[in-house]
Amino acid sequence: MKICVLGAGVIGLTTAWWLSEAGHDIVIVDRNDSTAADASAANGGQLSYAFVAPLASPATLRKLPSLLMAKDGPMRIRLAFDPALISWGARFLLSCRPTVVRETVAAQLALASLSRHEMSSLCQSAELAFGLRTAGKLVVYRTEKEFSAARDAMSAEALGQQALTSAECIALEPALRLDASELAGGIYTASEQVGDCAAFCAELTARLKERSNVAWMLGTQVTDPVISGGRLAAVDTDKGEVVADAFVLCMGAGSHRFAQRCGFYLPVYPLKGISITVPLVDADKSPVSTVLDETYKVAITRLGERIRVGGTAEIAGYDLTLRESRRATLEHSVGDLFPGAGDIGAASFWCGLRPMMPDGPPLVGKSKFANLYFNTGHGTLGWTMACGSARVLSDIVTGRTPEVDPRDLSPQRYGS
Repeated sequence: MKICVLGAGVIGLTTAWWLSEAGHDIVIVDRNDSTAADASAANGGQLSYAFVAPLASPATLRKLPSLLMAKDGPMRIRLAFDPALISWGARFLLSCRPTVVRETVAAQLALASLSRHEMSSLCQSAELAFGLRTAGKLVVYRTEKEFSAARDAMSAEALGQQALTSAECIALEPALRLDASELAGGIYTASEQVGDCAAFCAELTARLKERSNVAWMLGTQVTDPVISGGRLAAVDTDKGEVVADAFVLCMGAGSHRFAQRCGFYLPVYPLKGISITVPLVDADKSPVSTVLDETYKVAITRLGERIRVGGTAEIAGYDLTLRESRRATLEHSVGDLFPGAGDIGAASFWCGLRPMMPDGPPLVGKSKFANLYFNTGHGTLGWTMACGSARVLSDIVTGRTPEVDPRDLSPQRYGS
């Protein structure tokens, strides 16, 4: 079967890999001249297989008034009249119910576990090198109130998480420059991994280009769907029509707009993520694991000779404006926790749009068109969930039974 994969970020590339592994002929279409040019380019570098709590939660709901009012908090909602945001927001509020959150976390953990297994298998079979290492994740809390709430939230499903005293945090991260009066404690997960997502995508692109059943149409803008007889017969592009037996929508934050042109609503909305990449100056002053500064919601990860500092988020539609106030938050966090580790003045500044679902889990499965499939809406966990959701999608297309319950990821969970 000829399958057209729409999108060449980390989700599109892993989808193409597993479908080509299943013996299908693949054509990959993306508007950019290179792969992983959008949200996959400079993410936080974390593979958070245990830390999968959704944004939609009772805790977020309690903080919503302050999020709406804060100018430079860790999350910013820029209100505007946007029917897509209103519809998404209504579903988001419904997803904050405790019963929904429990189901969401269970679905995310199952997909994360599968994704970790598939990532390991892929790295071995394709011999990918992208700085993958099991570094652990340490979430540090500056106040006793924050730390106490985090300890109380730990449960039997915490997957090896440990509550550490301030002294234990310093022993784990010797370069951490917060004293006991500034650090209440931390939650550590030893099994978490880090890696360079852009390097992973470059390696996977190279392996895909070696395959005779994979064709490329990079630098190609998709304009309109061609619908005939209740099927997606083709897609129009600025380089002509692309005809295929099946199509997989992996356009990330652009998925909503493509679905609109197909005549249906897809509850994917962009969440702007921001990062700086700091040249390493002194390895002894840099983090060993990924360190998440809970107060500022900033993650600090060493990637070889660079330090990736990612965090803060904006719900502001498709706006890609880089605001200096956001950069200042990232610089303050890394400079406060790991002074002298990198050359902050030489840091590059980046933002990308994460495709967020209201409840959290991605959309993986079949649309109302018999030959159009979704693999999109991964939010902040696209890098983490990529290999697992690609395997699930390939199983669905090929007629195999996925290793996780596909109903938890199906578009039908939102109704018709």
